[in-house]
Amino acid sequence: MSAGLTAPRRRDRALSAAEGRAFVREQLMQDRQDALRADEPPAASGRSADLAGPRSKARKTDPVLVVGSASAPEPSRRSRVRPEPAADPRWQWISTRETHRGKVRIDVDEVQLPTGERATFEVDRSVPFTVAVLVQDGADLLLARQYRYPVDRWIVDLPGGAGAFGEMPEQAARRELEEELGVVATELIPLHTFFANPGRSVWKTHLFFAPGVREGRASADDPSEKVQLARMARVDLDQLLIEGEIRDPALLIARTMAAAKGLLPPVGS
Repeated sequence: MSAGLTAPRRRDRALSAAEGRAFVREQLMQDRQDALRADEPPAASGRSADLAGPRSKARKTDPVLVVGSASAPEPSRRSRVRPEPAADPRWQWISTRETHRGKVRIDVDEVQLPTGERATFEVDRSVPFTVAVLVQDGADLLLARQYRYPVDRWIVDLPGGAGAFGEMPEQAARRELEEELGVVATELIPLHTFFANPGRSVWKTHLFFAPGVREGRASADDPSEKVQLARMARVDLDQLLIEGEIRDPALLIARTMAAAKGLLPPVGS
């Protein structure tokens, strides 16, 4: 969730249609404000804009689905991958209809395309955001091992889960880490923020790196979420990555970004 959001806590239920529309609008407004701040010239430290830090880089690519009026002003941005805003038409939101609510929340939005035609689009608004943590404990990494029913297999991934309304990503990351692995991070370093399914979902995944942990208390009580702690040497994880045995996107991205930021050695080294 963007830091500026003040949505009330609704941890045990999904957004209503009206709340969903308001949440996405607020999230977009915050992202636009962050993008404007990211494009400001860096402080007088001699660094170029490309070296201004991970925050400015992370804000250069925003989701393409826009909710709200097509006539809303578009902030100017520099980007290496997007065309100029004037050549980058967006969709206009018209209405939202909730079609399913459980642990997953699916809406059908009616939108107007740049051609003027109307269409419907299914959107996943299940949670405000998710988090995942790559944990280093001495020479080893602490991972999660659990059964994933949709793919019918046990996989190695990262401890994490959904954030609650009114909760900040770092708070959610600390909570999920202790609930699932029974450890408390002594420090959390932001790694990266990405959209796991930008073609269908509005929520982001916030990745963190924990360079050290102390003992905590596991408290996961959902019988469908039995998480095992998997201690693994970094070189062993890297070998599994190279062999294509790691399928979880958060783990793939977290390991790569930890190397890119100098927090861990390069993959395979």
